[in-house]
Amino acid sequence: MSNRSYNEVPTIKKPVFNTPEDDLAYWQANPDIVSCGLPAAQHYARHGQHEGRMQAADPDAVGMIRERKLNRIAFREEPTTPRAHGQPANYMTDAIKQEFHIPPFPPISAHNYGDYISGLQKQHPDWMFLDVGAGLRDTVTEQMVNVDVFPALSTDVVCVGENLPFADAQFDFVLCAATLEHTRHPWEVAAEICRVLKPGGIVRIDYPFLQPVHGYPSHYFNATPEGNISLFEKWFDIAQSSVPEHFHPLHALRWQMEEWKNGLPEDAKAEFGAMQVDDFLFSSVPDMLRQNFCTELNSETRRVICAGSTLEGVKKQDAQPYSSAREERLAQELLQARQDIDIIRASSSWKLTAPLRNAFNFLRRKR
Repeated sequence: MSNRSYNEVPTIKKPVFNTPEDDLAYWQANPDIVSCGLPAAQHYARHGQHEGRMQAADPDAVGMIRERKLNRIAFREEPTTPRAHGQPANYMTDAIKQEFHIPPFPPISAHNYGDYISGLQKQHPDWMFLDVGAGLRDTVTEQMVNVDVFPALSTDVVCVGENLPFADAQFDFVLCAATLEHTRHPWEVAAEICRVLKPGGIVRIDYPFLQPVHGYPSHYFNATPEGNISLFEKWFDIAQSSVPEHFHPLHALRWQMEEWKNGLPEDAKAEFGAMQVDDFLFSSVPDMLRQNFCTELNSETRRVICAGSTLEGVKKQDAQPYSSAREERLAQELLQARQDIDIIRASSSWKLTAPLRNAFNFLRRKR
């Protein structure tokens, strides 16, 4: 029987501004607005309340839980900077930030886990969970290690998904929810997820398909359900592939329609809003493309909800063939193996045993 129990503490709460500590807690939860030039309460009244801004709940309690859970797992490398007690482990370098286009304060999603993931943690207090691309979670637990590219209040390890710093086979369950579309190399993230999972471990991937462009901090690859499967079927027996309610087509259609309407000037916005579904389905596409709601759609919105894009480019004179980080490691290992073979072949023992090897190869060919 396990002697571990489920322990959860809040990360964020609704803001109050009775003390200077309350102001500090507001900036801790919203580091992107620290330089806004407004007092915390004033920013919340003008902008934060409408934006759904929150406030740090209990950073000390979060730090204590973080320390306990990070002590439960093994890492394959040391952090880029020394880690203070209770603070996140940082594996981010300036070179990585530049390569992966990570700004100083990237937009961070903020969602709760829902009943399923929360229930699993309560049922299995011995399991170690990993959340790749966690964003800002409203609570933290001793089982769930939160990974992201920015040290939000709930982040435990700061790194990119293409290079998770954990030793092999550390986790019983890996969650990656609405994150792979924001990674430059989702196939490498999939390989890393497999590496850090224990044999028999469970992976759960939420991968958007028909969603407009949304940067956290960038947006690269959406995927069909088959595309999602293709990233993981090499290493996993796929138990199910479904379209849950939070990925219902309603969300995709409404999101795109809202983006479209909001990207129009007022006169075209009214014309667009007055249209019915059948106007879209049965009108001539060439005729619709000449209407105000198409011609006056601003260029940024056009990019966000486009049906596709066209690219042309000219190869650089000094361009190197593409290789992933994993391929580069394999190439280095192959080079080292060849060098070791060359050393063996140059040795006197290799030369002395050459007649025996020749005779063995001759007899093998005859047989």
